[in-house]
Amino acid sequence: MDTAEKLIRESQVLFTTEDFMIIALVAAVVLSMPFFVFGLKKRSYVAVISLIVLMAYAAGELYFTFFNRHSMVADSWNVLTPMADIDAAFRVDLGVIGLIKEIIHGNAQAALASIHVESARKAREVLLNVLLYLPLGYLLPFVSKKFRRPSAVLLIGFLCSLATELGQYYTKLGYFQVDDLICNTMGALIGGLIGIALCALWRIE
Repeated sequence: MDTAEKLIRESQVLFTTEDFMIIALVAAVVLSMPFFVFGLKKRSYVAVISLIVLMAYAAGELYFTFFNRHSMVADSWNVLTPMADIDAAFRVDLGVIGLIKEIIHGNAQAALASIHVESARKAREVLLNVLLYLPLGYLLPFVSKKFRRPSAVLLIGFLCSLATELGQYYTKLGYFQVDDLICNTMGALIGGLIGIALCALWRIE
């Protein structure tokens, strides 16, 4: 069995059909924007189209976080300790501060080499929670100039994630995890930084 086939088989075991649907949703949102930006005759339509795509994404996000679930949650499953899942998923030899310093100095290879996966299951959860909110941050700068500041995207991402976590807790369709809040907000910020950069590159008014 070659390496590619092995990776595919491992991914099929680790990721569920729902996980692949989430990844497909994220990819569809991210890849659709260049098509709309360069396919539209008037750039003024970009904000409207972006808002429509954002609403479609929101519907998909609500499906995965609420409508596709059954009430089965125990209060004891709530995890309020920050970084609990992230620490269980990854080990960073350089520490968080050292990792950030390496990234700032442009030493991406050294930064990546210092990260080790401790739990594939926890790493999957962290990755999906980051990915799920990446389209939110990515689309906001296209919707309005007001969201072309990282702080604005960060705030919206945090508030949306907080609303989702509280909604899952009170409806018993999920459980409240601080790490989900952190990962969702991080995903929105990453998406926002990409969206802000592309708006500047493509000269979106």
